[in-house]
Amino acid sequence: MADQAEEVATGAAPEEENKAEPTKEEAEVEAEEAEKEKEPESFYDSDLPSRIIVGRGRPLSFYVDRARRVFRIEEEIQVTGRGDNISTACKLVEALKRQKIATIHKISTGMDVQPYFNAQGDAKWGQPTAVIVFKLKRGEFGKYIADYQQRKVIEIFENKDEAHGGTLTVDEIKALDFATKFHANEEQVAEADKFMAGVQGKMDLPTFIKYASILIHPLLKNAVFKNVLANEYNIEVAGVSKPTMEEEEH
Repeated sequence: MADQAEEVATGAAPEEENKAEPTKEEAEVEAEEAEKEKEPESFYDSDLPSRIIVGRGRPLSFYVDRARRVFRIEEEIQVTGRGDNISTACKLVEALKRQKIATIHKISTGMDVQPYFNAQGDAKWGQPTAVIVFKLKRGEFGKYIADYQQRKVIEIFENKDEAHGGTLTVDEIKALDFATKFHANEEQVAEADKFMAGVQGKMDLPTFIKYASILIHPLLKNAVFKNVLANEYNIEVAGVSKPTMEEEEH
């Protein structure tokens, strides 16, 4: 019994005996995955395509927001509506046109037939569906932040304008440090500096919105934008708690 106990105590565990050494390829994959885990999460959403296909299950407001963000990057976009979604596509285009986000360059209509495979695996053609395609160009206000972002930027401006004079000095605007707080890239910073160089001493609200539009990237994540508002500019944001006085002191 003692010999058996000694053999058990000194022998290698079955799992260790059967555990194979990772291959070079497996080791490289594990190292790559570990490196990805270390990478900080991006402040930006993935790139948005310049084609918007209106579908079911999403409200009109979703497509309006998507189109605005795309127009801040692209000068032209294409909006497509099929069948029952044609009316939503038309409402989207009218909203963008009314807000001067876009102008209509071209409208085309037609019928679309999509192939499919039946239960037997044979290729078939579906029923013809009406299609409308809008080609839009960026409008007068297409490059600027709008709606929620614009309202919050206005709030930052008003909080800074303690004298209620309707303007901010260049020094006051620089003190807001939009470039750092909103994670602007080098290209944005260079464009903002060029824009600021043309400002004569003070900046009114419309000009401030244009300036902010340069430094707030179209693909900046909504969660990041809200956190910056709450934590850096003391702006009330639904779902985000502002730092306490103790946290601000540290």
